[in-house]
Amino acid sequence: MQRFLCLPCGHTVSVLPANRLPYRPLEVERLQGGFDAQAEVGTGLDPPPEPIEAGCLQRAWNRFLTRVKVLQDTFGQILPAELHTAQQFWQELRRGVGSAESMLRFLARHCKRSLLGDYACLRPAP
Repeated sequence: MQRFLCLPCGHTVSVLPANRLPYRPLEVERLQGGFDAQAEVGTGLDPPPEPIEAGCLQRAWNRFLTRVKVLQDTFGQILPAELHTAQQFWQELRRGVGSAESMLRFLARHCKRSLLGDYACLRPAP
């Protein structure tokens, strides 16, 4: 992971690779497969997650559950209004937006958010 130092202010900035999530030890493709399994979209992860990765995926899903309302408001008219469960919401996200990578790109560029949090790394510098 690349890190840059701002000499005037002393802050460092990390540049995440495109296939990584902020503050999560998961690749985007694996997160998408794990969420697809939770929402019963597709066949699940191949290969199946090891115990540590399975725990990371479960914690990510639990965090996603807390963000459904915020994300529904963020995606607005891209998705149907009547989505009652996180599983339905994820299914419609996959149908309407596409891959998790596309979701993350949209959220970061247009809304300064992510699927699992509103991180300082997505906000413009002061």
